[in-house]
Amino acid sequence: MSLSKAVPMEVQSFSFRSAGRTDVGLVRRQNEDSLLMNDTGHFWAVADGMGGHASGQVASALAIEHIEDFLTRWCHEPMEKWPFDLDTNLTTGEAAIWSAIQVANLRIYNRSQVDETCEGMGTTVVLIHFDADSGLCIGHAGDSRCYRIRGGMIEKLTEDHSLAGQLTRSKLLTEYEARQHAGANVVLRALGIEDRIPVETNYFNVQLHDTYLLCSDGLTDQLRDFEIEDIVNEFGSDLDSAVEALVDQANINGGHDNITAVVVRVEAPIL
Repeated sequence: MSLSKAVPMEVQSFSFRSAGRTDVGLVRRQNEDSLLMNDTGHFWAVADGMGGHASGQVASALAIEHIEDFLTRWCHEPMEKWPFDLDTNLTTGEAAIWSAIQVANLRIYNRSQVDETCEGMGTTVVLIHFDADSGLCIGHAGDSRCYRIRGGMIEKLTEDHSLAGQLTRSKLLTEYEARQHAGANVVLRALGIEDRIPVETNYFNVQLHDTYLLCSDGLTDQLRDFEIEDIVNEFGSDLDSAVEALVDQANINGGHDNITAVVVRVEAPIL
């Protein structure tokens, strides 16, 4: 199987550094978030689980486990061996992250069908993967987000699959108003609910010193975008301090949910 290359650009080689932190917050008893960082393999992810009896933690951990397995092992097999039929309009990078999320979704769904303690569990996910042919590809489902800070300016690269996100996109409410709306945090798309999930994928060009932030809504519910921008810019290439400051500030502002942040910085390739 061959996939059309939808990126008419020459993609440069880059190296990557990342740092991440996940925190239970100040209200929840357990942390149902999970994160993934693989600088060598060029992929990073955040998953935010949901469900009773700690099954949200199971769901997010399964998502990370099977995404990593696919991107380190299965995606290097010929595409004919990949487990799903692929949309030929996807770039190779998008196809890889779409397939990885589909595999994770099916694993979570199957677990929920045979383990009564995991019935109804699910998880959001946001995943980025740098592919030499496609550039930086993003796949996501739910309200975990990806931001890019370029030239000191922040830009949200994902749209929330939530009631609040839907109200904002329809221009019925501002983002602030939507967050105050009853049921605003209801997630409209999550892994594990059905045996197939619609995955939104996009690709972006990469520039030297870009910084990407993957995060759960425990961070974005407590910090406005300009606050995230200020913190990331303050610490620059000190990624460990940046993620510590992001999580600490979210806790200072309330810490009402689990908080997870992964910061990825684009650097010159090591020759």
